[in-house]
Amino acid sequence: MNEFLTCHKIALTPLSPIHIGCGEDFEPTNYVIDAEQKLLYGFDPSRVVLPEDSAKELAALGEKGSCLDIQGFFRDNMAHFKPFAHVLMPVANGIAADYRKNIGRGTAVGADGRQIISRLSIERHTHSRDTPYVPGSSLKGALRTALMDRLNNRQPVTDKDEKKNSTKLARRLLDGDFATSPLRLLKVSDLMPGKDLDRSVLYAVNRYKRPKHDRNTGQEKSPKGIVARKECILPGQYRALVGKIVVQDLGDKGTMTGEKRNVPRLDLRPRLAQIAKDSNAYHLPRLRAELAGMDETGLVDPGWKQAVEDLLKSDLAKRLEERRALLVRLGRYGGAESKTLTQVAEIKIMGKQGQPPRYQPQTTTYWLAAQTADDRKHLIPFGWAILEIDPQDDWQELKAWCEREAKNRPDMKGHHAALALERMEAETRAERQRAERETAQAAQRQAEAAAAERESRLAAMSEAEREVEKFIEHFRRRAETLRGRKERANGADHQKASALARQAHESADWTASDKKAAAAAIEEWLPKVVGVDMKEVRKKLKLEELKT
Repeated sequence: MNEFLTCHKIALTPLSPIHIGCGEDFEPTNYVIDAEQKLLYGFDPSRVVLPEDSAKELAALGEKGSCLDIQGFFRDNMAHFKPFAHVLMPVANGIAADYRKNIGRGTAVGADGRQIISRLSIERHTHSRDTPYVPGSSLKGALRTALMDRLNNRQPVTDKDEKKNSTKLARRLLDGDFATSPLRLLKVSDLMPGKDLDRSVLYAVNRYKRPKHDRNTGQEKSPKGIVARKECILPGQYRALVGKIVVQDLGDKGTMTGEKRNVPRLDLRPRLAQIAKDSNAYHLPRLRAELAGMDETGLVDPGWKQAVEDLLKSDLAKRLEERRALLVRLGRYGGAESKTLTQVAEIKIMGKQGQPPRYQPQTTTYWLAAQTADDRKHLIPFGWAILEIDPQDDWQELKAWCEREAKNRPDMKGHHAALALERMEAETRAERQRAERETAQAAQRQAEAAAAERESRLAAMSEAEREVEKFIEHFRRRAETLRGRKERANGADHQKASALARQAHESADWTASDKKAAAAAIEEWLPKVVGVDMKEVRKKLKLEELKT
């Protein structure tokens, strides 16, 4: 009765945009959008090296606390931020236009007279070091729902606790908690990209399944709520993400008569063929129903819809039937119908303000991917994907389908190459700025140390010695300033020399040594600063008397 594991390779091909959130957003202070090229540059602002004047301007704006001004600063200084981007991806046409129109500007005026600021946040897809992936938990969740749907067999749930608590319903259908749940024998790895993934920022828009129109204008109404912006993995990428499914086989463990069972029941233990059958039985009717429903309202992009329907009529149907591939739906925006059991769903529908919610088996709206926020004719549902089990040779029909879907996308290789060059140049500039800053800081430290040493030295001197030292220091600085210039007479410098000589002659506490030092300082430094006849100076200031 040895336990053993069967490992299967899996490959995922997105049929529609996939967004799986991670609780992290791009904000207007860690991304910029080049509206001309429709490209987003995401960066860590703490790693950006700005020119000194720009850094001071940003610091001042931070102290001022104006969000609009800060947004405008990032827009206006885009060239400084772009080279430090660690994320580069295209954005939908409308998102580029919104950024250009609204960044750094109030979108409306509130009741208090203040401008309402558009946050322009973008929800990020789950990622590892900025590389998007599909968590194994997301895929396992989709497979779990399909398994529970088969086990429930369209039976209504009458237990009130099970209606309120899906965990209790799952415990009954799966015959226990972790130890006895069949899902503990199914391990699903994260699906990581085998190559650079095509991704983009798209709108997630909400549309009624049955159109509603304004009584006064006759215009079609949209459900209330904000339009969201999502980082998405794009469809049409052949076997873009790969991973593993491991199935644990317990043999006859837990089947012996009288044996206390702490393992899943034998008839519930997962088999990959049954998993594929369950997933297809659950998801395929939902995909067909969604396509038909959106077609009736004119919401779905006709080209995408036709391409998916053609794919379903191709070799895909055979592979699904043979359980070599399965249809799945991933992510939050796949709709509640794709996460609830058939004939069981009681989806909460919010009513008008002040009215209680109602519960019904289907949602009243779709969440759909869009290029513009007001689009109603070229929308695509989120989250659909094909999962292959142990793929062998190329699946030519699926590969060709992907190539057709992706043919009009921008060539990101050229943009990445240009960004790499900009980054290299920016890093060189940043290194030069760091070196200059370090040199300036070292010079400042040296000057501060010299000043401290001078102050210490002055403190240890007598009053006469300090006066002589101050005279020398003043004339040394003047000489540095005048270096290379034609010397000119300066009355203030003459006066300083006269004042020092007078102190030396008149002060009773000046020693002979102090007087000699004063005379020597005048004779050495006065000619270096002003044009002067030293013979006349010696006579006028009586320097010879100071030397005796």
